[in-house]
Amino acid sequence: MKKTTAICLIDGEHYLANLKDSLAEIGKDYQVKFLIFIGGTEKIGTPNEVKKALPYPVGFAFGEKGPDLAAMDALLAKHPADVVLDLSDEPIVSYPIRMEIANTVLYHGMIYRGSDFEFLPLDFKKILTKPSLAIWGTGKRIGKTAMGGFIGRILKKAGLDPAIITLSRGGPSIPIVVRGDQFHIDSKYLLGKDAEGFHASSDCFEDALTARVPTFGCRRCGGGMAGKPFVTVVDEGARMAEKAPYVKSVVVEGSGASVAEIKTDKVILLMDATQSLDILGTYMTPLRIRYADLIVLTMCEDFLVTQAKIDKIIKRIREVHPTVRIATSVLRPKPLASIKGKNIYLATTANPEALPTLKKYIEKEFGCRIRGITRNLSDRQKLIKDLKSMGKVDLVLTELKAAAIAIVAKEAHKLGIDTVLLDNIPTLVAKGGDVKNLEKEIMGLLKK
Repeated sequence: MKKTTAICLIDGEHYLANLKDSLAEIGKDYQVKFLIFIGGTEKIGTPNEVKKALPYPVGFAFGEKGPDLAAMDALLAKHPADVVLDLSDEPIVSYPIRMEIANTVLYHGMIYRGSDFEFLPLDFKKILTKPSLAIWGTGKRIGKTAMGGFIGRILKKAGLDPAIITLSRGGPSIPIVVRGDQFHIDSKYLLGKDAEGFHASSDCFEDALTARVPTFGCRRCGGGMAGKPFVTVVDEGARMAEKAPYVKSVVVEGSGASVAEIKTDKVILLMDATQSLDILGTYMTPLRIRYADLIVLTMCEDFLVTQAKIDKIIKRIREVHPTVRIATSVLRPKPLASIKGKNIYLATTANPEALPTLKKYIEKEFGCRIRGITRNLSDRQKLIKDLKSMGKVDLVLTELKAAAIAIVAKEAHKLGIDTVLLDNIPTLVAKGGDVKNLEKEIMGLLKK
């Protein structure tokens, strides 16, 4: 039986005799190909002595301050293996440094394994041959579905006959096709889907509604630190899109911080500027940044995030991926039917800080009067309570999220009130990004 190939990380806090004996023991189970020395000189002599004492080729990736991640990155690129075994320890590797090592190892498609931990790389399936883009994110409700609809409209306008593959926790157990290009989708249609047992606010319905393109709805359960779902049917959805004669290009949309493990031509990463710098700068975000061909910072509203924080996020991005293009953006609401002159009840998932600005914008841009707002779309019990005190209005305006159909549209229908669905349009703002035209930038990705 073929042994698993391995690279071992070693340090000079271990005596060479210890390392030699330990490597012999590890060699019983692994085919050790290469060693990377990552620091510590207390119990060793010169690098040459390390090379002479150990039975495998050795590379060096350390400096005065400890492990040199750039040097390690270069060595991993030259010496591929199945797994990287970490034989190092404190004080050479701290917890933060181990996370940086994990990002580096996983980017090269290798398992990162220690004595009591393991990180698995993403396993991208080569299913699609059609032009393709992936949309990833660093969290939930940061604009991935809005971006999916936006890209779908762009590709449709360009004559590329796109389809969107969605990955969501409320998606169907068997992939379904929603032909947004063939029939009209509105709240009545979605109420029908709810009655059939579907989660009618699922991303596949929202994308079909806003982009008017075919969508392939898929389910996932669980999500790892690098974005790997625990269980998913998205591979089958990708095969369906690949075989569909009416599809010429494909958008593969992630879910929360999870990604579809489908190989695409390019990756667009959405990063929420309101998230903590710890999340956006450490853990597994650097891995996502390295994979990205375009990064879109979302939620860059003046009342949500300071310019100083945006600058820090961009600085961190540049440290990880110096050449990636960066766009700074906000989302702007757009009703999918006329609401002019109407008295409105608004249902949203927006931050409390955003509600005054959201209300003012909708009233000014679309000539309506918002008489009440709930931001509890994602909390069904609170939402039901809010709707009971809705008062007399002409219609309900709701994002297609969470309980928008199962609770909001259903309750409005009982009261004889129309429901209008709300899209969110990604809009660039001058906050430090280098992208001036998002549509052209996205089209440019497919041409590269």
